[in-house]
Amino acid sequence: MRKIIGSLCLVIGLITTVHAQKALKVGEVLPDLALLSTKGNVYDLKAQKAAKGFILVFMTPTCDHCIAYEPRIMALDKKYKVKGFPVVAIGPYGDDPIKYPLDAMPEMKKLAINKQFTFPYLSDDHFKYTWLLGIKETPTAVVLQKKANGFLIKYIGKIDDEQNQKLIPKNKFVEQEVNKLLTK
Repeated sequence: MRKIIGSLCLVIGLITTVHAQKALKVGEVLPDLALLSTKGNVYDLKAQKAAKGFILVFMTPTCDHCIAYEPRIMALDKKYKVKGFPVVAIGPYGDDPIKYPLDAMPEMKKLAINKQFTFPYLSDDHFKYTWLLGIKETPTAVVLQKKANGFLIKYIGKIDDEQNQKLIPKNKFVEQEVNKLLTK
């Protein structure tokens, strides 16, 4: 009985430690990011030598806001990939088809194929990067600038200020941040 209680305490302590880890903030460095893609390979940011940075977008197949933003996300990739800032989408629930069957890797693969995504769509393993970057809702964008020691976080937040896909946003937050990086 003592072993069982001791084991439970250890597990609870580890879970608490993982969840208590402070999220990285703008101005801090993400050392690397490597996750399984819908194409079956591991996509590693550091391995992308031509990139000057990345536009990460945390999104799920069933989120209405993510669905509305898909054309804008694809437009971001088209516009900024050639300038060295490609989009990389991340599915927070991708590794858990039991708890999240409609947002896990099989649905992510279908979405990427059906929508003909031109960017990698990665599955976050146990919410590692979701928690590390403090992501609380989807879609959320993170702009990263490549540095020698990893990726400097330049922005975490909304893609723009207009959720209605039929309206034109007044402030395109991700574009503004990437454009600042491109003029430096």
